[in-house]
This record gives sequence, C-alpha cells and structure tokens, in this order.
Amino acid sequence: MIMARRLTIEGARVERVLEIMPYLTGLTRNYVQCLLDYGITLQKQRTVNRIIGRDRVEAIEAVSVDDRWNPIPGTKEIIPCDTLLLSVGLIPENELSKKAGVQLDPVTNGPFVDDRFMTNVPGIFAAGNVVHVYDLVDWVTEAGYAAGKGAAQFATSEKAVAEEQVALSAGENIRYVVPHKINKSHLAEDEVRLQMRAITPIEERVLVTVEDQNGEVIAKKGEAYARPGEILSLVIKPKAYESVLKATRLTVHVRKR
Repeated sequence: MIMARRLTIEGARVERVLEIMPYLTGLTRNYVQCLLDYGITLQKQRTVNRIIGRDRVEAIEAVSVDDRWNPIPGTKEIIPCDTLLLSVGLIPENELSKKAGVQLDPVTNGPFVDDRFMTNVPGIFAAGNVVHVYDLVDWVTEAGYAAGKGAAQFATSEKAVAEEQVALSAGENIRYVVPHKINKSHLAEDEVRLQMRAITPIEERVLVTVEDQNGEVIAKKGEAYARPGEILSLVIKPKAYESVLKATRLTVHVRKR
C-alpha cells in the first residue's frame, strides 16, 4: 500500500492492489492514507494467476480465490500493465541466530525470547524486527531498551542466578505472543508488555486476556477491534506478581466482548 502511494506520487498510474486474503492484512491507517486518499482500488480475495508478456510485462491475469486460495472458475480478468510489484511480507533474518544455536519460533521466524529478550542461549539477546515484525518504531525502541537492560544485568552478573519462568502460549484467535516466557521475579520490579496478533479479524469490541492454567484472569484489556494486520498489546503490571508467581503456564486469548 505504501509503494502504491509512492508510485502514484512519482507519476505512475496504479491500476489496483490485489489482496489474497478476505481481509486487510496491513495497517488500517495505510489503507486510508495510501489507497483511499489516492483513489487506488483494493480488491480482496484476489490474486495474480498469470503474468503475460515476452520481453517485459504486458498484462497480468487476475483471479478470485476461495478460503483455501483455490482459483474460482469464471473470475479471471486480464489487466493491461507494464509493471507488477509483489508484496510478500517481512521475514526476520536469523541466519546468524541459527549458527549460534538460537531456537526460532516457526510462526514468527524469530527467536524465542523472554521478557528481557534473552534467547535460549544465555547472553544472546534479540530485539526489534528480528524477533517479530512490528507495526510501530516506538515499540521497536521499547524492546531495544528492555533487551539492553537485560543484557547489562547479565553482563554484570546481577541476574546470574537461575530464575523461575512461566511460558506464554497463544490461545483463542491468537497467532503468536511475544515474549514467549516471563521471568516471574521481573514482575516484582517492573511491568511486562505482551504483543500478539489475531488470527482472524473481529470488527467489534474485543477483550484481550491473560489467563493461568485454571482460567483465572491475570491481566485484561479492551480493544475496539482485532485485526491480523495490527499488533495487539497488553501490559502485565507488578500488582499481578503474586498471581504469576503461582502460575505454571499463561495463555493469551482475544474474544468478542
């Protein structure tokens, strides 16, 4: 969407943007500022079936798809064009992490981290888009501060003693949650921010909850909606320390209110 706007500003005529999913996978503000404000059409559940041209692109064949991305008969359309721009998403670059023995989350393609962003390898920390793709640079900065604090404490041996941790897992309509585990003692000192993405959109008020193994709510936050293209964020405050201390696992859910 951003590139569609940029191309328009530079003088190109953008025919349309095709989205294979039945919902918007990018930020709503980008849809408004990049497509609506520039009169660019967005078609959902639509994709490129064939590229036409010999020495260069002359047209593409677009087609509608079902929920399993199978082409729907009778929906093919030839769209004349001289350029095709593909958006394939962002994938964290973690070749160095693999060589260092860092375990990666198959969902985010980033390292498994705790609340101070330390990986499974003691002394190796990861923060920013290498962990998961953020929406806002402010959150990247915040993660960097948390990782820096954790690295400083590790380097000065302030946290050399093994700490009890509790795992965080994705529950109802949650694709993933970062961090993947919390050092329980940290909650006695500071709040811990969790960030997650929904699996399917809910275009009405939702409640994001963190629940223990017994279904008891440890933390909760209301949101106006839940969309896969926009990160949901929730903070566990120090007042939940006693509850987290007794927890053997924590699960994050997002449900209609």
